[in-house]
Amino acid sequence: MEYVISHCASIPKGNSSYYIIPSNISTNATPQESVDVPKSLPDWLVPESKAHLVQASRALTGSQPAFEAVEDDDDTPGLRDGFDWYMSPGDKSKYEEIYTANRDHQGNISFEALNGLFDSLDNVPDSDVRFAWNLVNPKAKESVGKDACLAFLHILNQRSEGFRVPRSVPPSLRQSFEKAHIDYDVERTGQRWAERADDNTAAGKKAKFGDAYLTRLGVGDRAGSYGAKARGTDFGGRTTEDWEEVRLKKQLRELEEKMERVEKDAERRRGGKRDSTPALVKRELETLLDYKRGVLRELDSGDGGAVKGLGSIREDIQTVQEQVDGLQSHLDRRQEVLADLRRQIDDEKASR
Repeated sequence: MEYVISHCASIPKGNSSYYIIPSNISTNATPQESVDVPKSLPDWLVPESKAHLVQASRALTGSQPAFEAVEDDDDTPGLRDGFDWYMSPGDKSKYEEIYTANRDHQGNISFEALNGLFDSLDNVPDSDVRFAWNLVNPKAKESVGKDACLAFLHILNQRSEGFRVPRSVPPSLRQSFEKAHIDYDVERTGQRWAERADDNTAAGKKAKFGDAYLTRLGVGDRAGSYGAKARGTDFGGRTTEDWEEVRLKKQLRELEEKMERVEKDAERRRGGKRDSTPALVKRELETLLDYKRGVLRELDSGDGGAVKGLGSIREDIQTVQEQVDGLQSHLDRRQEVLADLRRQIDDEKASR
């Protein structure tokens, strides 16, 4: 049995023996457990760099792996099947906030960077957390990309809702971890709508995932109630290059606005722009004044069209005045003749 265990835990020509694997098999092979020793390791325990050696060994021996897929014997109360890889827009947005707050300058995220999130997940054991990390990190790298991180957070979210952690990742999703591209728009028969409910309900537990962790980071929807959003656009607490870029862009925008104000003040001191509001009002008033002067000149010259000119009116008045004066002179003369006739009549009466 010792030879079988050692042979099972050692990949031929790979010099990749693991101490934990034979120890675990030895423990399970004790009389108390009465478990048969497998003839080969399952594929998920074989490093990707040594997979070709295992395939070559199988081709030479003509044997197939006798190790069956690991059955989920988790007896934790409340766990159920039906894990769904679909990410709703609300969940995906929350995952991206966690990823953005913890990624490094290369856009990757390490397991240790999410320790704060793990501490906030009371109902997710550490074993499930590490198993989920191994699912999205098959090459056992120190950090993973965005797509793998979102899938990892989705697994933890589903586990916190009471679903069992899946034992494998879909091939298309696993390939996206390498290509750094993933399509989250999966066709579904139903539509999930984000809802805010009490934390004791299923919807409330779903919305609660990661909220406490995001609140401490100062991001997320609930950060404002704890005063995290009161800082506005002050990113002084961020150390990543991403937040540094945001802070520099903000400073550049403020400098550009200040330069624009200075240029406007200088232009105003030089007389202002031609198309400014005071200049437009002044130009309109000057146009109105020119129009009134033109109308007045037309009235003076008599070229006003339907409106009679002031000059002709003055001439008519002068003509009438002359006629009045002539009539007055004629009236005076006739009155003198009348008076003379009356004297003559009176003299004739007196002589008789």
